[in-house]
Amino acid sequence: QMPVLTGEKATRALRAGGFEGVIVGMTGDPKGCSERDEFEAAGLNLCVEKDTPGIQRIAQVLGSFALNEELKEEPGAGSSIIPPALPVNQAGPAVDHPSQPLSP
Repeated sequence: QMPVLTGEKATRALRAGGFEGVIVGMTGDPKGCSERDEFEAAGLNLCVEKDTPGIQRIAQVLGSFALNEELKEEPGAGSSIIPPALPVNQAGPAVDHPSQPLSP
């Protein structure tokens, strides 16, 4: 638990304020837990668990964004290889499968 504002409330506040960027949540709550379901439905693009696969997934996502930024800076870089943005979860819980690539 975050001490001042929960991840769910922080996510909802960001989305209500018009933030359209990527929000990745991390939780220790198991899948199917009502607290996790509410957190995922708050507007996350991705929710991972606080375990080794979750940490690896965060590293993968950050790496794809770093690659995206590098490509933007290269003159003449083709946009076809820039990773797509993560979709905002608006239709139920976000599902993360560490072995699968992000999909729009």
